[in-house]
Amino acid sequence: MSKMVLPNVMHTGRSGMTAAKAAISTAGHNIANANTEGYSRQRVQQASEAPYGAAGSKTLIGHGARIARVERLNDQYIEKQIRNNGRDLANNEEKDIVLKQAEDVFNEMGGEGLNRVMSRFFNEFRKLANEPENEGVRQAVRESSQSLVNDFRRLRSGIEDITRHADARIESHVGEMNAIAEEIKDLNVRIKAMELGGASANDLGDKRDLLLKKLSTYADLSMHQDSGGGYIIDVKGVGPLVVGGQTEKFSVQRSPANDEGKPEGGFDIISSSNVRGNVTHQLKSGKLGALVEARDQVLGTMLSRLDELAFQVSQSVNEIHRSGFTRTGFQGVDYFKPLQQKQGAAEFFDLSDAVQASANNIAAAATPDSPGDNRVAIAISGIQNHQLMNDGQTSVDDFYNSIVSEVGVAAAKNRSSLVQHKDIMNQLGKMREQISGVSIDEETTNLMQYQHAFDASAKVIQIADELMKTVLSLRG
Repeated sequence: MSKMVLPNVMHTGRSGMTAAKAAISTAGHNIANANTEGYSRQRVQQASEAPYGAAGSKTLIGHGARIARVERLNDQYIEKQIRNNGRDLANNEEKDIVLKQAEDVFNEMGGEGLNRVMSRFFNEFRKLANEPENEGVRQAVRESSQSLVNDFRRLRSGIEDITRHADARIESHVGEMNAIAEEIKDLNVRIKAMELGGASANDLGDKRDLLLKKLSTYADLSMHQDSGGGYIIDVKGVGPLVVGGQTEKFSVQRSPANDEGKPEGGFDIISSSNVRGNVTHQLKSGKLGALVEARDQVLGTMLSRLDELAFQVSQSVNEIHRSGFTRTGFQGVDYFKPLQQKQGAAEFFDLSDAVQASANNIAAAATPDSPGDNRVAIAISGIQNHQLMNDGQTSVDDFYNSIVSEVGVAAAKNRSSLVQHKDIMNQLGKMREQISGVSIDEETTNLMQYQHAFDASAKVIQIADELMKTVLSLRG
């Protein structure tokens, strides 16, 4: 037997033990991370060592095993689908928060909503038409009018509160997005350094992929890898966010209202990577896109229409009221304080000083000194059914009901999409689990297999040692 054979047998056994030990360690690592979010199970890939030729023979003899790599079982296509659906799901979730709050503000089922308050206002004028000289009825008219004023203000204040909440969420999400981008940048650097040194950065890769999924919930991203394995991440319509070891930043700043529905003092989103700076309305998806859309289009439209309704009611009532006469014979008295513009009308909607001072300043008659004259009161009560809104196409009742209806329809449509994306996400999660998830039973079975391989490789070394002792004893 060649003097080189026995040492090589020992090397073969030692290489088997090393490979089995690595497999045992990897299986244990899988088991330990079975419940770790974003973890992808790992597997040791073995390869045979190059064979060597036996002395005096052309026969090639195996030289053991080596660890080729520790691979991460991960499907990048599934990961991309999870990121894309996660972005759409987050978009629906953010809209759902805003629309639920808007529904609560306009809830007509739980009490005295604006629709009921406005109907009572016109009904009280009908009662005044029946009893124009009744002091108690006049007081009731003024009280119902004050309720109408209060409800317009309540609605506008409620929508403004939701708008401020949306702004606060925008600011918070921008900060979170910056922090995640910074973490991905740091992982790019660490992963590149490890892989250049020949190591497999599997766990860091999982962490980076998990962060990318979270980052994708904020905006519509595109991603590819550079030659060094670093992620290059772009925000669609905006520009780069992460390039290898560098990041761009998002920030927010308050600015005036604009034609796209953004309220006065609302946040604009600024990107350091975009030459225009302001990228608020370039963000169409994810959490930020949802909040911008809900704030500027949904809530902005609601505010605009509510102001339009308050302005038109005030103008129409004042126009008729000024033509009538009060109980004291005065004409030209405003019922509501005159509004100069539609914007903010619901906020500044209020009773005139004269009507607040005395219910006798409510005009019911079309001619002076006519105790039974009720023509002005009848005319004001008739405003409820006049086609005053949408260029003479819609009554005030129908106009307000359309606002409430649109909120409900938008909320219902969004909830349907939300349920759909949750179902898709569950399916994608199951698909990922089949590929990348850890099965405790499977890993336990693998441990036993690797243990037997380790014991068998140790047995190879033991036998080689015994053979070597035999050879040495013969020489003695």
